[in-house]
Amino acid sequence: MQDRIPSNRQPTIRDVAKLARVGLMTVSRVINNNPNVRPGTLKKVSAAIAELGYRKNEAASLLKGQRAMLIGLIVPDLSDAFFAACAHTVQHLARANGYMTLVAASERDCALEVQQAELMASRKVAGLLVVTSTDGGDERLQRLQKTGLVLVAFDRPLAGMQTDAVVVENRAGAEQAVRHLIQHGHQRIACVGYDEDVYTVRERVDGYSSCMRAAGLEPMAALGISTLEGTREWLRTALAAENRPTAIFSLNHRSSTFLLQALAEARLAIPQDMALVGFDDFDLAAILTPPLTAVAQSPVELAKRAMTLLIDRIADQRRGAEFVPAKIVLPVTLVVRGSCGCVQVRVSGPWSRSAKATA
Repeated sequence: MQDRIPSNRQPTIRDVAKLARVGLMTVSRVINNNPNVRPGTLKKVSAAIAELGYRKNEAASLLKGQRAMLIGLIVPDLSDAFFAACAHTVQHLARANGYMTLVAASERDCALEVQQAELMASRKVAGLLVVTSTDGGDERLQRLQKTGLVLVAFDRPLAGMQTDAVVVENRAGAEQAVRHLIQHGHQRIACVGYDEDVYTVRERVDGYSSCMRAAGLEPMAALGISTLEGTREWLRTALAAENRPTAIFSLNHRSSTFLLQALAEARLAIPQDMALVGFDDFDLAAILTPPLTAVAQSPVELAKRAMTLLIDRIADQRRGAEFVPAKIVLPVTLVVRGSCGCVQVRVSGPWSRSAKATA
C-alpha cells in the first residue's frame, strides 16, 4: 500500500482507512483520541498510521474549528523553582499523551494572565492549566470557559468559577508548623512573607493566626516582605522591639532564603537565637547548617494530578459527559530538621528510633 502512494504527497486519512479496512470516521476517532474505539480497531488503525507515516494536518483541523493537540499552561513566575518544576512535569506528561505545551508566565499580573489565556484560546488549545494570580474570578475567563475550553486550576482555585482545582493543605500545614514551634516553648512567633492576597499564602496566614490564638498567643504577622532588603529591615526592627520574636514561620521558600541570609548577616544563631520553620521544602534545605525544618509539598505531584485531571476532562468533553467540578486536596508533610530546635531529623508522625528532640 505504501508503495502506491506517490512520493510527492503525504499519506491521507483515506490512505489510512483503506489500509486498515475501516471507515473514515473510525480513523478520525482514533487520531482525535476518541475513547469510544474498540481496542482491536485502535490497534489496527494505529498500525496503519505507523506503516504509512501519516501525520495529522493540524492546520486543516483548526480551519474546521477543531481544537489543536495543544495544552496551555500559565504560571506566575518561571524563575521560581516551584513553578519551574510544575512546568517541567506538565510538559513531560503532555508529550506522553500526544500534546505540545504552550507555557507563559503572568509575572503575577492579573491582566496579563487573562490576555495570555485569551491568546492561547485563540490558538485553539484543547485545555488550559492555570496557577492564577487573580484573587477573584475574571468574567473574561468565564467567557472562555463557556466556549468549551477545558480549564483546570492548580495550586490556587479560580474563585467564583465552576472549574476543577488541585490544591494542597496550606492551612493545615501552617498550623502544624506553628504548633511545633509552640511545643518548643516559643510564645513570640513571627510570620513573614508576601503575596498575602493570593489563596495559598492567605490560607497559610490563616493557619498561623488560628494556631497562635488557639494557644492564647498574639499573632505577629509581617506581610508584604518580598525582598532581601525588606527582610533585613524587618529583622532590624523586630530585634529592637521589646517583645522581639524568638521564632519565625516563613510563608514560602523564597522568604525562607531571605531570612536565612538576613539572620546570618545579623550573626544570630539558629535555633538558639532565633528558631525558623518555613513553608515549602527545597533541595538545599537538608544540607544547611542547621538543616531547615519545612512544610513539604510536591510540585511534581501537584502538576501531575492537575495534568491528569485535564486530560480526563478533555476526554469527558469529547464524549459529552456531564461536568461536575472536582476539588482535589493533596497532603503536606512537616519535615523536622534542626532549625526549629530538634536535635535530629524526623518527618511528622511517629519518631524514628534514633530521633530525639529538645522539646
